Amino acid sequence: MGYRKKKRITGSRSFRTPSTFPLILLLVILLFSAISLFLSSTVFQDHLVLRELFLFLAMSLLLLFIGVVASYLRIHNWIERLLILVVIIGSITAAIGFAHTVFQLYEDIGDYEARKFNVIEGIPSTLTYGSKNGPDYVSSIMIDNKKINVAHLNITAKSYKDHFKGKSIRLKYLSHSKFAVSIEKNE
Repeated sequence: MGYRKKKRITGSRSFRTPSTFPLILLLVILLFSAISLFLSSTVFQDHLVLRELFLFLAMSLLLLFIGVVASYLRIHNWIERLLILVVIIGSITAAIGFAHTVFQLYEDIGDYEARKFNVIEGIPSTLTYGSKNGPDYVSSIMIDNKKINVAHLNITAKSYKDHFKGKSIRLKYLSHSKFAVSIEKNE
């Protein structure tokens, strides 16, 4: 019998249609990512750990989705193949990094609900700027060689400069994920 051409989803010749199981897997990944984003932005808005956990889970799933979709591209040029390989490896590596943060946040749920926070005090030695909020927001603070994530507290560079610059501060943070719960001036 003759060779039967596979149906394509799009008119593009650079994308081959995945078989049924990978297509269903892609849809499930996309669905779980959308549910995670919904939970992060609406349902768990007041619970720091669950909000960040579902946000990082959604980012991890979206990057995994990009990596799987990129693996179905038909590329003939060796430079494009190398670029797609870099995209696949990069997205899967970033997905694993985000998943690692998800597991750390999951371990912190009990401590957050019991209000068992670690405390560090001192004058910050290093500030990192640029986060999910933009380049003028403080992303992390380092005190005594311990880096604490503060991006979710939405501290602008101007606000930090006005209230905390050069002063001793007290950070309450979660032990596994190193996410700050609160920041205040140390009196």
